Amino acid sequence: MKIGNTIIENKEYEIAIKPDIENKKQLNVFCSFTFITPNNSILFTLNELKRFVKQGNFKIFLMIWDMNTLSNPYFKRLCGSRKITDPDFFINKKVAELKDLAESMGFDKEKVSVYKSSDLWKRFIAYEEDNIFQEFYSVLAQMKIKDYVENHKVNHLFQLPMDIFFCNNFHKFFPEDTSKPMDIAFFGQDKEKLYRITRELMLKEGLIENEKPAFALVKNFPYLIYNHNVPEWNMGLKDIKNILVNFPLKRKEIFVLFKYIASGSESEEIVVKVDQKSEKYTYDEFCNEFEKTPDKELLNILSENLFAYLKNHRKKYLETSGKLEETVLSITKRKDVKGMGQVLKSDIALEIILLSDGTMNTSQISRKLGKSVATISTYATRLKKMNLIRVLSNGNLKRNIKGIKVNFELGL
Repeated sequence: MKIGNTIIENKEYEIAIKPDIENKKQLNVFCSFTFITPNNSILFTLNELKRFVKQGNFKIFLMIWDMNTLSNPYFKRLCGSRKITDPDFFINKKVAELKDLAESMGFDKEKVSVYKSSDLWKRFIAYEEDNIFQEFYSVLAQMKIKDYVENHKVNHLFQLPMDIFFCNNFHKFFPEDTSKPMDIAFFGQDKEKLYRITRELMLKEGLIENEKPAFALVKNFPYLIYNHNVPEWNMGLKDIKNILVNFPLKRKEIFVLFKYIASGSESEEIVVKVDQKSEKYTYDEFCNEFEKTPDKELLNILSENLFAYLKNHRKKYLETSGKLEETVLSITKRKDVKGMGQVLKSDIALEIILLSDGTMNTSQISRKLGKSVATISTYATRLKKMNLIRVLSNGNLKRNIKGIKVNFELGL
């Protein structure tokens, strides 16, 4: 079964997916990656995921490997330049950014949840009903190092098998969010070998009853990186071209990138400037027309199209991210629970939150509660610092949350 650039083996599709899709049953989809900046790799993956989930009723669980972020050279460089002074704040901001990004790309925001790998690890270790950590270790013990030779980072020894353990135990770690394991793991073909080995060993050990999750494989595209930089939407054309020119792209890979740019854009076209005029081609037309074009010229065309692709996604993100709506706040730190408790036990603070529906300003709320403007302002300032409310452009107060979610067993 093929959907866009994503492939599911016919056996897995017919047995594990098709019947549930036909019965309109909701399926859980898991997708993990490292996220520091909105770059072409993330956008390619999310665009393919969006095309995939259009076919049925899917709930999407995105996981940021924030543990990778903390050790990433690009991240460390930002910390060294003081552009990042609080890593925890930065990563939490990325969680919110990813939610807004998904919405700007057309995902149903009510069906997309974002998690940090560090939170899953904490719950994984703290879980007491089953000895899942020992099960994980027993699977690792049966793997041979040669299976990891093509993966150049040692952290993949743990990360990739852990993804499959997360998929099969997610409902145990986050029972407040789902009551069943992941049905589908959505990932690039470069992860397939280790994912399959892990799933086979889990089945052999009796840790799972069938081959789940089913695998949705995104066809490989080159991961462009030069001097620890990848093409991101805040870059200029010159910087993007510099990465493409210095990355050892094969001719076939150049056309693969064109395919992802075309399939991930609204027009699904490739634009080529000829004598100051822009000519538009479908991907197939472009391949036929530019089959014999020199690589240097193709890279120039690719740079311009990738730059436009990234800028277009950034524009849509900026248009939607300003429309912040109330969400359910998930609290995972003890100090945050205590802080929230202090807020909720205050009658004034609680009333301000309840009245902050966007229709009243500080003065109006003070009259409503019979309290001084100074008192209301003091409490409102504290609530704003906790990101529970915000001030709209018209001066009215608007809450950022519609509920609070705390898992006392595994979440603190």
